Amino acid sequence: MLTIISIVLIAICLIVILAIILKKFPALAILDVANMPGAKEAKFKDQIIKQRVERDLARWGGTLARWWLYFSKRFSAFLKKSHEQLKKIQLNYRVNAKIPWPEKQKKIKELFLAVEDLFKQEMFDQAEEKLIEIVSLDQKNLSAFFKLGELYELEKKYSEARQTYDYSLKLAQQHRDDREIMGDITIQEIYFSLAHLEKETGNLELSLEHIREALDLEPNNPRYLDLILDLSIIKKDKKQATEYLEKLAIVNPENNKLVELKDKIELL
Repeated sequence: MLTIISIVLIAICLIVILAIILKKFPALAILDVANMPGAKEAKFKDQIIKQRVERDLARWGGTLARWWLYFSKRFSAFLKKSHEQLKKIQLNYRVNAKIPWPEKQKKIKELFLAVEDLFKQEMFDQAEEKLIEIVSLDQKNLSAFFKLGELYELEKKYSEARQTYDYSLKLAQQHRDDREIMGDITIQEIYFSLAHLEKETGNLELSLEHIREALDLEPNNPRYLDLILDLSIIKKDKKQATEYLEKLAIVNPENNKLVELKDKIELL
């Protein structure tokens, strides 16, 4: 439908431009060139006609372009809003429909498989839709919430990512002993994701707070030690950086970055 409207508007623009040209030609045709040398009359007349038409086309073209941009933005916004409302209606219908739990589980599994494929193709909008459908079917699906947080972080939608990780953390803390809800997600992993997110957004103190929570639960995780060591270097805390470098060297002695990290700490 948008293509048809675009064609109609372009046709209208061409008709307006043609009308301008036809209107200007009679006036230009009666230019007084009687006193000009015969050899220059035609050239001068053509030049004047060209200049007048170009000015008129530029003026009208600019006006029509502004109208077109305004209309396109409004119409695109209307279509987007209508599409989103339609998706919500469809989603609410599916959620409110009485679906047996085994059928829901099967549907959720299919949706997760689709999400993994969409992530590989970096089709994040479609992946978001699938994840939202999962949490609509199962409002305690921790894996879906955590994956949604990762998606928002990848898209640099940091506010949405933070809210989703926070909700995931609350859900995990409430059901820490329920393996069916927790799945492969751990509380320390959520803390680590929050720490990484806050580092990306420049909230170093909050990042440190989260990574310390993760280390309290899993003190020898190399990824957690690597992050807190990086934060310590950024904050120029030589004592803390040295402490965590020693721990990282014990836990992961084959880490190729140890020498480089030691050099950075010595320069603090």
